[in-house]
This record gives sequence, C-alpha cells and structure tokens, in this order.
Amino acid sequence: MTAGEALTRIPYLRTLPAAERQSLARHCRFRTLERGASLFTEGDPPAGVFLIVEGRIKLLRSSSHGREQILHEEGAGATLAEVPVFDGRGYVGSAIAVEEAVVFFVPRSPLLKALKRCPGSALEVIHILALRVRTLAGVVEDLSLRGVTERLAAYLCREAARAGGETVELRVTRDELATHVGTVREQASRALSELKAAGLIDVKGRRIVIVQPDALGRMAGAAHRTQP
Repeated sequence: MTAGEALTRIPYLRTLPAAERQSLARHCRFRTLERGASLFTEGDPPAGVFLIVEGRIKLLRSSSHGREQILHEEGAGATLAEVPVFDGRGYVGSAIAVEEAVVFFVPRSPLLKALKRCPGSALEVIHILALRVRTLAGVVEDLSLRGVTERLAAYLCREAARAGGETVELRVTRDELATHVGTVREQASRALSELKAAGLIDVKGRRIVIVQPDALGRMAGAAHRTQP
C-alpha cells in the first residue's frame, strides 16, 4: 500500500483532490508496532492522526493509582486521535498495540492545512467525532449503570461476534480482561465464575465457549449494542 492509497482509506481525506492528497502523502509515513508497544501517551500534545493498517490497538486511560480503563479497541481500517488533533489539546488516552500492528501516520499541521483548503471534508470529520462521542457515552453508561457481570457478558458477546462463532480465545490476561470491563482482577474472575455457574459459558483455560448465546446476549443488554 502506498501513502496515497492509505489516505483514501480515511473517510474525510478520500474526498480531497488527487493533487492535494499527493501533497499530503509526502508528509506521511508507515510505522510498525510490536505487541505492547505504545503509539502515543495520554496527555501528550497531538502529533497527528493514525490509521490502523494491520493489527489491533487499544486506547486506555490511567488513574494516579495505576488503575486502567480501556475506552475502546480498534482494528484495521479505524483511525485514532481525531479529537486531540482537532481541538489541539492532549491525547485523551494512551494507545497500546494489542498485537503486532502497522499504522499510517498523518501529521497534524499538513492535515489541518489540507482540510482548510477543502472544507467539504468537514462533514466527514463531524461524523467521525460524533462516533467517538457515542463510543465514550457507551463506556460511561456501562460503568455507571451496569454491573461487572453484565459488562463481562457484553465483552464476550463482542469478542464472539468478532471471531464469527461461539468460542472466544482470550487474547488477554485476567488483569487485562478486568481493564476491558472496568474492574479489578478478582471481580472479573468472580464474574466469569458466575456466568459459568449459570450455565451461560464454559471456561477451558483461555478458551471460553458460549453455551447459551441468546441468554448471554440478554444479560449483556444495551451494553452489547453500544460498544464498538
């Protein structure tokens, strides 16, 4: 994939005139991340926007006590960092590669200049930012209105849908699983045990088989529908 082709995969840049895209492409670059590598850090000044070409990246926030909460996890085709790039403030969270990943970097200054010259792309930018708001609203709703077991049920439903079946291979440790559902390791393990005791899942090491997908989906409720 060339830089010009990568730019066409970003919704608000594919409508740029070809000459404008070629000019912007000269400032961009590809970058490879190993699993666990940091792409950017919460609070740092925004360098630019990132398109995920391969792999998966999670965005998380950390408390002063080291507690982490995953805001969302994205795969190939998704973009990251629009909010800080367009409002000029620090990154909302830290981005970490969940697995080996390739990203395409579009630096902030030439990006903003290109968009100013082509204001028609602003509608696509608004669409992307609106999706970010909905995602974060879903996280707030889950943490404030739903219990750990419900949030874990929603996480398993999402992972099963992503895998295209009823078996989930956990790619994360129990500590990392806890950060996905906004809790601590002990409560996440307790929630897994509750789902197993209820006959909704079967746990075999890192493999979780969803025995009653409809019942698990009902337990997940709206949490299953609001998260990416």
